[in-house]
Amino acid sequence: MTSRILSTSLLGDLNLPADTGPAAALHALSGRAAVYATRARGEGTRRAYRSAWGAYAAWCAGLGREPLGANPDTVAMYAVRLADDGRSVATLRVHLAAIQAAHRLAGLALDLGDARLRMVLEGIIRSTGTRPRRQAAAATPDLLRQMLTTRPAADTPLGARDRALLLIGFGAALRRAELVGLALGDVVAVAGKGLQVSIRRSKTDPHGAGALVAIWANPAEPACCPLAAWQAWMGFRRDAADLCGGASDAELPLFVGLSKAGRPSAAQLSDKAVWRLVRVAAQDAGLDGWERFSGHSLRAGLATAAGEAGADLAQVMRQTRHRSAEVAMGYLRPAEIWRQNPTAKIWGNGT
Repeated sequence: MTSRILSTSLLGDLNLPADTGPAAALHALSGRAAVYATRARGEGTRRAYRSAWGAYAAWCAGLGREPLGANPDTVAMYAVRLADDGRSVATLRVHLAAIQAAHRLAGLALDLGDARLRMVLEGIIRSTGTRPRRQAAAATPDLLRQMLTTRPAADTPLGARDRALLLIGFGAALRRAELVGLALGDVVAVAGKGLQVSIRRSKTDPHGAGALVAIWANPAEPACCPLAAWQAWMGFRRDAADLCGGASDAELPLFVGLSKAGRPSAAQLSDKAVWRLVRVAAQDAGLDGWERFSGHSLRAGLATAAGEAGADLAQVMRQTRHRSAEVAMGYLRPAEIWRQNPTAKIWGNGT
């Protein structure tokens, strides 16, 4: 018997074993899979899952094994292969999540709690550790200033957009998908203060409860002022052809592509555009380790700078919207270990 194909936007086409049920059931399952893919996972997660599943399916094919065989032993061997290849524990967990998601979409039970599989995973974690091997470099304020100097002039559409992306992304500690997902009505100026940013949906808020974040203006430094950058970009964005002057304009994307002539288009930027902007700006500025700069650098830069400025954990988490205090503390620890440190008093450096 031949296998059947289940098309999903989460993992692409899944080749189902022949005995997974009649065609009518598969058709219904495909419809549910589409809903799952579009609503339960963000685009960044879908890309990661597709890549991970593709790698697992190819590995299985090379060994003559069924990717959707619901076999914990096969998954355990694949985990060992990833560990031998030097993959991090975080990467391994993404691959396991993708493999489990594929089985769930196909209506198959895969037990990731299988005793042997759990022992293998525990052994890998103990051997390699859970600390990320490569973290995004933090675009702290001084580095951000250098990156801004590499951008085109602020009175050009590209320069205005780049500055607004960098400064709003930094000030609101936005993930790159959150940044490009902003609509025109999501960012408003507050007199005498700065910008108020409404984040409708995020990685940690998939159901869209929403969050408000404030970004203070920096009038003493116009070239590094989020409010000034937003105003400059809006001067060009308001002239785009997709705006009609009505209430519906508030739902249109804030950050859009530009034509060769520099005119704003109606096409929302992809989150990859943020990654490219940060990486190129770091490289053009000649920053050490520019290869480690990414879309996450803006968010990491705000959290790191906040910790160095004396912000406490609650303040940082309110701005970054971290759900995990442990993750947020990772940005504060480098500064925290110097505060109220007993060796300062021992050597006479403390008060």
